[in-house]
Amino acid sequence: MPELPEVEHARRQLDAWLTGKTIAAAHAPASRLLRPGTPASLEKALVGKKVRAVERRGKWLRIVLHDGTTLHSHLGMTGKWVQRAAKEPSPKAEKLRLDLAGRHPTVRLLDPRMFGRLLVVAADAAGTSVEPSHLEGLGPDPITDGIDPAYLARELAGAKQSIKERLLDQRLLAGIGNIQATEALWRAKLDPRKRGGDLTMKEIRALASGLRWTLERTLAAQADEEIVYLGEREAKNIFKVYGRAGEPCPRCRHTLTRIIQGGRSTTFCPSCQV
Repeated sequence: MPELPEVEHARRQLDAWLTGKTIAAAHAPASRLLRPGTPASLEKALVGKKVRAVERRGKWLRIVLHDGTTLHSHLGMTGKWVQRAAKEPSPKAEKLRLDLAGRHPTVRLLDPRMFGRLLVVAADAAGTSVEPSHLEGLGPDPITDGIDPAYLARELAGAKQSIKERLLDQRLLAGIGNIQATEALWRAKLDPRKRGGDLTMKEIRALASGLRWTLERTLAAQADEEIVYLGEREAKNIFKVYGRAGEPCPRCRHTLTRIIQGGRSTTFCPSCQV
């Protein structure tokens, strides 16, 4: 499942592929990704427009066109943007194809399970891009805004939820998902079951450092042009503890344990995460 590092990698790819180029044609089959909207309305909003920038907020991508129109893309569980030769046929999983003016490869959105979303947002009367409601209430973006321990201390004060569950709340930090939270807590030597409000300032600083470490590490591992998600046949598990229950802890060699928190799995070391 794409989390903040994978979505940032997609943003960098799309920026290189699209920025400064004009969309000559757009093809989108009817799917639940277009809500609200239709293939015809999406194509009408995109065709003939030059891409001004590609931005990201948490797990949301935003393709900004020269007239202020924006195309918002959420990758859901299996979505990925790819480049393909113009002559390459469209696979079943293709939910949007952008043909660019000039001799450029096509840019396509693949989403086999269709948990993602595509949303066109029109500019206001002055041609200024409008921020849609799904971006309201998101917390700071750990990559673009950084991770401030003082902010975390204020937000976690009095929290009765476990720190693992609290990290998955997008109002705390936008883009942090199950994998990144699991890895950060291991790095910080924190028990994921500990209440967020019980963390000391020292532990909060360790958590902030652990989050930076896992985000940078995961992003650095995305060296290939096409993202391969954990669970796909050719994927390698680059993570220290996520998906490794039953294996020895990389730090202390105690057996890693898997528990369920808020409906999500957590792998941790009961020996050195205390």
